[in-house]
Amino acid sequence: MNLKKVLILALCVTSLFSFALAQDADTEALQQKVEEAQIMLENFDAAAAQELLNEILAQDSTFAPALFAFHNIELMYGNLSEAQVLVRKAIEFSPSEQSYRDKFDELRDMINQVKDAQREVDGANYEAAKRIYNELIEKNPSVAEIYYRLGFVVIQEEDYDAARDNFDKASILAPSVEKYAKAKDFLAGNILKEARKSIKMGDLVTAERKIKIVLRISPEFGDAYLDLGYIKLKSGNTNAAIENYVKGLSYKPNNRSAWYNLGSIYRKTQQYEKAVEALENSIAIDPSYAKAHTTLAQTYVAINKFDKAEEHFKISIKLTPNFPAARQSYGQLLNDQKRYKEAIEQLIVAESLIPQKSKKYIVNYFLAQAYNRTGDYRKGLDAAKEATTAKANFGGGWYELGIAYAKLDDKQNAINAFNRGRNADARWRPMIDPERERLIQGKELSF
Repeated sequence: MNLKKVLILALCVTSLFSFALAQDADTEALQQKVEEAQIMLENFDAAAAQELLNEILAQDSTFAPALFAFHNIELMYGNLSEAQVLVRKAIEFSPSEQSYRDKFDELRDMINQVKDAQREVDGANYEAAKRIYNELIEKNPSVAEIYYRLGFVVIQEEDYDAARDNFDKASILAPSVEKYAKAKDFLAGNILKEARKSIKMGDLVTAERKIKIVLRISPEFGDAYLDLGYIKLKSGNTNAAIENYVKGLSYKPNNRSAWYNLGSIYRKTQQYEKAVEALENSIAIDPSYAKAHTTLAQTYVAINKFDKAEEHFKISIKLTPNFPAARQSYGQLLNDQKRYKEAIEQLIVAESLIPQKSKKYIVNYFLAQAYNRTGDYRKGLDAAKEATTAKANFGGGWYELGIAYAKLDDKQNAINAFNRGRNADARWRPMIDPERERLIQGKELSF
């Protein structure tokens, strides 16, 4: 062999050796990335692992370790058939790897058992389905999908605690998978819908029972606390209502209606500073919430902040000109401030906006008060008659009727009105009796 041939042969051998070394280096680098992806999966970072494995397969779509590792991502997402396909591909490119074949057989058996369990569910044989899933869990305790499916089976038996526990296990095993993370809230939400139907039907006992199931399933389900607060309020348990509204709002702080309801309870229980805070929160969420402006104004009246009260009454009326409560309460404030002509303007509109006569007694009482204080006793008389007709056991209407009669020099009808008022409503006797006695003694009213 001459020197030239020897050199050519040596060069070929060197090239082949270098190519082999390069291939080994590439394989080692890819394998290292696969191991990194597996660590990501162990830390439940499926998205990062998937991105890295896609990068590996873009370099070499036949790299069996990457295909095999990828099947764990599909398992995490509950895609059992897709996981099996990836293992099959790994076997195709690495047929001698026995662990791949073992995993393929394991997945085949798992898929078949899941199908069997689903057939039992379809046939309403829930005990049989549970037995299959529990057997699968013994063999495959780290597959989230099995716990997830078992959770829905036990729901059929109304075993909500078991459903919660299985959904929790699924979300722990695969925290990045949305369907597992939301399973409890999905279940809780459906039961809450049933509770709300019961509330609409007036069945508060059933509604409360269902809401307590919701909170067993998902103790942080804010809407359930808010609905429970409403039930407690309707049941007359204001302390429990407040407690549940406060807890619900810690989870749902942007619920304008809940803040309004809480503020209204605080106002009714004379916790005025807390009422102001809650109602201001409601308005901060929705500045156009007229009802909250009205109730806030009423709260400011109770704590003698009349300028703030007037400000919010005006905002409410501007937002909803046809809302009678705002105009009626504003009219009352104007009466108290002896701004009777302004009061009459608001009260006339409020009276026209209240459809039921039986609910007009308060606004007509305020109108009678305003008319009587401005010397328009005929209109005061008419308004007071409307008030007493609408609610005969309300002393205020009779009081203003007596005043109107007295100012019109009809003393006997005035005394009769005062008598009707003091007999119908003992709360008004301190107001009625002194004026009644003056008329009986032949004197004029004290004002």
